[in-house]
Amino acid sequence: MSQQVADREALTSLESTLVDSVSIDEPWALLEAFSTLTRLSGTEEEVEAAEYITSRLDELGVEYDRYDPELFISQPHNAELTTLNKEFEPGPLKTVSFSASTTVSGSVEYVGSAGGDLLDSSDDPHDPYHDIGDLTGKIALTAAGSLSIRATNILEEKGAIGVIAIHKHEREPHNGIATPIWGGAPRLDEKHKVPDVPIINVNNPDGQTLREWAESDEGLTVEISTDLTTEWMPCPVVVATVEGRAAETDDFVLLHGHYDSWYVGITDNATGDAGLLETVRVFNEHRDDLNRNLRVAWWPGHSTGRYAGSTWYADEFALDIAENCVAQVNMDSPGSKDATKYTDMSCWTPDAHQLVTDTIDDITGEPSAENHPFRAGDYSFDNLGITGFFMLSSNIPAEEREQRGYHSVGGCGGNSDAWHVSTDTLEKAGKDELVRDIRVYVTSLLRVLNAEILPFDHARHARKIADTVQEYNTIAGDNFDFTPTIEELQSLESDIVAFQDAAHAGDIEPAVANDTITALSRVLTRLNLVECGQFEQDEATSRDPVPRLAPAQKFPILDENDVRFLRVQLKREQNMVVQELRKAKELIADVNA
Repeated sequence: MSQQVADREALTSLESTLVDSVSIDEPWALLEAFSTLTRLSGTEEEVEAAEYITSRLDELGVEYDRYDPELFISQPHNAELTTLNKEFEPGPLKTVSFSASTTVSGSVEYVGSAGGDLLDSSDDPHDPYHDIGDLTGKIALTAAGSLSIRATNILEEKGAIGVIAIHKHEREPHNGIATPIWGGAPRLDEKHKVPDVPIINVNNPDGQTLREWAESDEGLTVEISTDLTTEWMPCPVVVATVEGRAAETDDFVLLHGHYDSWYVGITDNATGDAGLLETVRVFNEHRDDLNRNLRVAWWPGHSTGRYAGSTWYADEFALDIAENCVAQVNMDSPGSKDATKYTDMSCWTPDAHQLVTDTIDDITGEPSAENHPFRAGDYSFDNLGITGFFMLSSNIPAEEREQRGYHSVGGCGGNSDAWHVSTDTLEKAGKDELVRDIRVYVTSLLRVLNAEILPFDHARHARKIADTVQEYNTIAGDNFDFTPTIEELQSLESDIVAFQDAAHAGDIEPAVANDTITALSRVLTRLNLVECGQFEQDEATSRDPVPRLAPAQKFPILDENDVRFLRVQLKREQNMVVQELRKAKELIADVNA
């Protein structure tokens, strides 16, 4: 693979300089160091990794802060499964973070599969396991896998005393987490949402055997045991700062990724940690050329705390972020070996589309595809209303993954023999791939840091939201009318187009224009991505665009009584949405006044 830039002429002189400054030396040294560290949050090896990062920042002359908050995390240790009426020696077993730590026994009932995977594209409006009856006293066997967070809650509500999840991986099940609580630590009134049953993951061959026995006339009875430590633990958070010397405001871009891992986690996410370090090195050397500030953060608690580190930061610095952060950029799983495409896993808020696709095209020449931002990957800043781009970056081509027999996973470039398993080791990373991905990040970041007018197209953002609401309107049919929302969005889009044209023509002061663009992001990002309040966190479950109005998709499966209840719900939601859109229009009207 070549490291050449696809379209050098599309780059400014400074962009070319920074792109050429990207080297593999610093990143690969970090990967080699991390390849010996099992960076489970709350352990000494995680601290050792944090200290490696801070020692390198010291050596590079980069300013940083280290925080040591206590995070509510859950460390899985051991899992056991004993068949009580069959002879069986299971392969590798794993429990998941926030499983109950206990022993139960009972008969097994196979309950099928359910949605909830990070990359799940199911449009089934039913709740998971809607056709499963009472499971009181039984252990549920499901093909849902480790990311079916909502599904686990439903099985528990149906009376299941334990859950066994069948994974697609042939050798070992993937590690995972069960809580729907974003950030790990629930509010006091949400503690009941943390699972209260033991959960065990099995590999695919073992799962199929268990299913066959469970569905036989004789049935299957098992005992399962789980051992975890779930408590508050100190975990280092490292945040580096590159202050733009030309900056006259407190505006900043937040670049971030997690440094904790399952096992040594080379492509999830040591490559991201290496990319963060190289990016901050490059920008620090050119800080006098920057018009805005850059913060680069390494988070703990991603894997065992449901993004606990980034959530802590979002809570602790909420007002600063809400007032001054113009974009958040996540670096997770770049540089996987043979990852050459940007089609399956890259995601961004709609306003960042042109920025991201132009950058990928200029640096790599590869096509890219837009994905709605998943409710995952340390996107802990959605509720604050922050424009976001990237999460995962490049991916192994789909045809190559199919040829290798990989199943869908949410990271590691699509390498299911690396994601959340013990074989995510150094050979899973590629030097050329990592340099190329870092260059994509550096270029896109610079185009935000130095833009006179922030490069975010909120007219497109409003249009994408309107398209979604129109789809919901079609599904709702005579049951509900979303016309008021659609008309407000269309009117807002028209106003934003006029505003953006005036800003780029120089008819609006850049500082005023940028404040307005950021304020629009606070409205439209929240409308597109979240349900809860600005300083809350939505649950860590799969989400549809415009989630406050998304329940309209349930109309086709509801009886008449429930249709009426949903109408009440959507009427109230629509009133709030329309009011927020009118406030967004007022932002633009004030600029033009």
